Amino acid sequence: MEGFLFKIGGSFLRWLRKIDPTLLSLVIGHGFTDWYAGTLFVILPYVAKDMGLTYSQVGILMGWNSFSSFFVNLPGGFIVDTVGQTRLLLGMALALTGLPYLLLGFSVNYLMAMIVVTFTGIGANLWHPAAFSFLAKRYPERKGFAMAVHILGGNLGITLSPLALGFALTFLAWRHVLILNFLPGVIMTVVLWRLLARAGTVMTETKGKQLSVREYGAAVKTMFRNRHILLLCILAGMRSMTQSGLFTFLPLYLVHDLKYSPALLGIYLAVIRGTGTLASPIAGKISDTRGRRPVLTMGLTVTSLLLVALVVLKLDFLFIGLLAILCFFLFSLSPVMLAWMMDLAPRNVGGTTVSAIFGIQSLFASIAPPVCGLIADHYGLLYTFYFLAATIFAANFLVYLIPEKASQEEVVAVR
Repeated sequence: MEGFLFKIGGSFLRWLRKIDPTLLSLVIGHGFTDWYAGTLFVILPYVAKDMGLTYSQVGILMGWNSFSSFFVNLPGGFIVDTVGQTRLLLGMALALTGLPYLLLGFSVNYLMAMIVVTFTGIGANLWHPAAFSFLAKRYPERKGFAMAVHILGGNLGITLSPLALGFALTFLAWRHVLILNFLPGVIMTVVLWRLLARAGTVMTETKGKQLSVREYGAAVKTMFRNRHILLLCILAGMRSMTQSGLFTFLPLYLVHDLKYSPALLGIYLAVIRGTGTLASPIAGKISDTRGRRPVLTMGLTVTSLLLVALVVLKLDFLFIGLLAILCFFLFSLSPVMLAWMMDLAPRNVGGTTVSAIFGIQSLFASIAPPVCGLIADHYGLLYTFYFLAATIFAANFLVYLIPEKASQEEVVAVR
């Protein structure tokens, strides 16, 4: 057994050596930013219990978290497309990611928690436009695969953090867990800054000419006049409604209704996030060869059907399996939507394109938790899944209004 594990480890290390170091550094950095995002869902049931929150208050808290991220996204793309300096922006994003979660550990009431979560999205939402716009330029013929691998890093971070924090909550209070969780982030920031420094010469190869403010404004107008881009933003937003509602109230259901321990909660969240980790590169690769629309159609349809099955069947012994399959299809949609967005958008506003889709996702994601909270307070937690199934199913109708490729006029950058 030890020999087998040694061979697997050696193969993994050889595979790492063959990977583009720039892509590898971005993957690790994305895992770091999403690690902290994953912690919030694990501690949420215990924050709610400690502060005596209703489901509606929990929904408003998480809705506000997403809504504030919408405003953080707006300047992110502008900074990336006009300033450049990819390494500086990514380094700042890494440094700013963990701090709000540390401050949440010192929050003593609901108002303080609301204030702190306002800033939890700063690091991640600065990272996304800088990283994705760079990947689109460096891998023009393999955008779907490159973005899927990058998202793979984020999914690994958001998969492993519930597992680690779930076990930590078995022995420590949630406040102590958040405080200790800040320390690895400081170490990783230093390590990743050095990795990005080594990759700096490679990053400058695709930097290109940065836009002036006037050129940027003209390019943004061109982008938002394209109704197909707007439809794709709405499509991505509806998927985010489902995801934010599911991951806000699923932990509450597991802890409050099913009485799961913190460790078991962490395992459940890690398993279902892990299936999403596998789905991202598979879906991205298939969409590069078979087209974006077929992959999205299947993912949206299967996700909506499984959400309904989750409520109707109530198969306790198969609950984790059903959730894992559901999240496999739900998370497969993100890299495909991002690659499709890059296919349709003007070339010189990659950062703003990513900010637009993440901004709209944050705006839509802010709607689901408060609505689900009201439903849970009046009818029970399981009924929130019916609402989420309806949102993801309705998104299917938008897929057929969007072309696979942009026209030449739509793609041309600002001259």
